[in-house]
Amino acid sequence: MTVRTTRAWRRVAVAALTGALAFGIAACGSTDDVAGSGEPVTITHARGETTVNGTPAKIVALGNQWLDTSLALGVVPVGYIDNVAAVSKSTPPWTPDSLSSATALNTTGSISEQVAALEPDLILADPFIADQKTYDDLSKIAPTLPALTADAVTPWQDQVTALGKVLDKESEASAVIASVDDKIAAITAANPGLQGKTFASTWLASPAQLMVLTDPNDGSAKVFTQLGMSIPANLTALPATQGRLALSPERLDELTADLLLAGYSPGLDEKYRQLPGYNDLPSVQKGSVVFLTTQEISAVNQPSALSVPYILDKLEPAFAAAAK
Repeated sequence: MTVRTTRAWRRVAVAALTGALAFGIAACGSTDDVAGSGEPVTITHARGETTVNGTPAKIVALGNQWLDTSLALGVVPVGYIDNVAAVSKSTPPWTPDSLSSATALNTTGSISEQVAALEPDLILADPFIADQKTYDDLSKIAPTLPALTADAVTPWQDQVTALGKVLDKESEASAVIASVDDKIAAITAANPGLQGKTFASTWLASPAQLMVLTDPNDGSAKVFTQLGMSIPANLTALPATQGRLALSPERLDELTADLLLAGYSPGLDEKYRQLPGYNDLPSVQKGSVVFLTTQEISAVNQPSALSVPYILDKLEPAFAAAAK
């Protein structure tokens, strides 16, 4: 299979807000056997089941969610694709230095050929890469874990749990999840006024197209619901595709939220501020707007064990303003 062209990688960035990132609850499970003992561990996922014998020593991670999951558990893959780095043309700040020892795969060549050359014993593939054909091809090389549900992106907690089982790192997986939960709990305790407040996650993809999250069950909304926040009812009532709505900038007044995540394509941050009605938005009046680059909005919309703590730090001042 030929990896997508630059245009396709741009679509990966757009997917962060335009309809490829609806989460569900992952149907993730394993046998009662312990990885590393030589006994199989079976993970149920969107394309069936994958059984892994023993503890994998050479992992390939295709896509930033699985990549970050592996790194969060202290395992550096032998090869990887980081789509957030690809679309932002820079390494995300949450990426540990240890990744420098891994091979970055060429995004203009054959995925399967490059992966096979690394002789992995486990392949992790985010859904924008692992369609059925690619999954089948990769599965011929080594056991492959794609998305854990039929949704476009798996909740990062479920990825951490699943990979922790496969790598015999269940206690480490629990600690990773608990660490992020503790950070969320600390923000909640510091900002009790967030309870019941609303948020809007948006991306100005072009001067004429504003993408807006409308699905409260989307994985990118989870961290905000943990904080006691919700998407305004007027947004959830709008018809959307895969939880995202292309909103005309003329309808900016629909963004009635207490907190506004104002993602923007390169060079469009000032354009966002110039949209008619921007200064009248409740979030602008409260000082609770945060402008996010493509890389940063990807951290919101493709959450991982590493990117979530980073973006929480970025949003903390806005949380305080929204809580008032």
